[in-house]
Amino acid sequence: MPTLKTEILNSVIEISFQEKEKEKLLKVINNFNERINDFKEFETKISNSKIFYLAALKAEDQIEEFKSILKLKEKELSNLNDQKNKLNSLIKEIIFLKDEIEKLNSKNLMLENINSKAINEMINMQDKLDKINKMILYKKND
Repeated sequence: MPTLKTEILNSVIEISFQEKEKEKLLKVINNFNERINDFKEFETKISNSKIFYLAALKAEDQIEEFKSILKLKEKELSNLNDQKNKLNSLIKEIIFLKDEIEKLNSKNLMLENINSKAINEMINMQDKLDKINKMILYKKND
């Protein structure tokens, strides 16, 4: 297993790692060194262990902040999923209602055709009745 030598607060540290983790380890070491550099001004006033402790506290604070942000984002995502589900439900309802409207329009057209045929039939019957009445009146007048 390869080892990596790094310096943290003027101390050389050897860290064993798996080759596939090397980039991640280098990034973590760099981030930790940057965090420690935030406390460089205290280097001569307090011990290295206290600087490590302060850096660890700062890291924990950031972790808690990220957890809070993550919870908010998860809640937002949950709300978005709820809205998406409601929207999908409304879309399905709209599609159903459009289908129902199409069926009702088709039925309405069919009933209008039946009504139109019935009216035409009634007109024809009225014409025939008028003809019969005229014939009856004509025969009465003769």
